[in-house]
Amino acid sequence: MTKKKQNPFYELAEQFFGDSSFKQHLNEFEKLFQKKTNTSYLKISQYEENGHYFVKAELPGISREQIRIELHECYLTITITHQEEINIQHTGGSSVSKKCEHISKTVLLPFAPDKNQLYTTYKNSCLLISIPIGESFPPSKN
Repeated sequence: MTKKKQNPFYELAEQFFGDSSFKQHLNEFEKLFQKKTNTSYLKISQYEENGHYFVKAELPGISREQIRIELHECYLTITITHQEEINIQHTGGSSVSKKCEHISKTVLLPFAPDKNQLYTTYKNSCLLISIPIGESFPPSKN
């Protein structure tokens, strides 16, 4: 049986990336990237119940201090801010790097509530925003 000859470029790459620590770092980076991209998602649901309109956001691993809520007419925006400080060790010394990520999602409400009527609770990684339904909801048909 003859051994299939590989492209010289692939042979060189395999020698360079073989079982080196560089390859291990690349694998760790890939795992971290996949973990981060999976968490960069806000699961939000909306429903009406008992004279209130609710917006529910599931935010696992997020603290209350990382959450910001903004209301502009019928648009409710939930923003999560994540700050991370990473120490990178170099042979000539160390350097510090800061990382800040924002993720936000805007939902359209069926009416424009008053800002003072937003009631929020955060419990068990779940943000619940309650808005009493006024006389203007549902909108009258003219």
